[in-house]
Amino acid sequence: MTNSEAMNKKPKSRLHRMVNAMFVAVLMLAGPGLMAASYQQVDADEELARTGVQVSGTITYFSDARKASNRDITVEYVAADGVSRYANAPVDHEQHPSVGEQVTVAYREQDPEQAVVLGYESNSEFLGGVGLILTAVFTTLGLILIVSRLRRRRRNKVRSSNVRSGRAEL
Repeated sequence: MTNSEAMNKKPKSRLHRMVNAMFVAVLMLAGPGLMAASYQQVDADEELARTGVQVSGTITYFSDARKASNRDITVEYVAADGVSRYANAPVDHEQHPSVGEQVTVAYREQDPEQAVVLGYESNSEFLGGVGLILTAVFTTLGLILIVSRLRRRRRNKVRSSNVRSGRAEL
């Protein structure tokens, strides 16, 4: 940037700075929010696995994709009301299920649609990982922005006091 461009550059308005600060704050809080929601859902799934009605289910679909986030199974189970329902679960790379295999499903007695497949991950664990990554990235970026802003303010304050006292930098 040339000196004439720097001189003609308009300072950011207070509203523009506040919007930027709010945006950074939202991004910094998104990760911890996702992590908290994920951990609550994982706890709810673990509680359902302990206290839910357990029935046998059959794997009706298995996606053996190369991407870990795309490996999942669909399990058909019959609840106490006699209605067939389906539950989905992510599959770890160490697990090798096959269609037709029998697994155990735990479902909430009051709401048979809420079910977890025992021995497989919770669908919410992925969100916890995403939240952790977002937290690491945006908190680091936010801290870098805050520190650089504080350093810039301190440097400008020193320069302005040097100019006022007659000790201009050469």
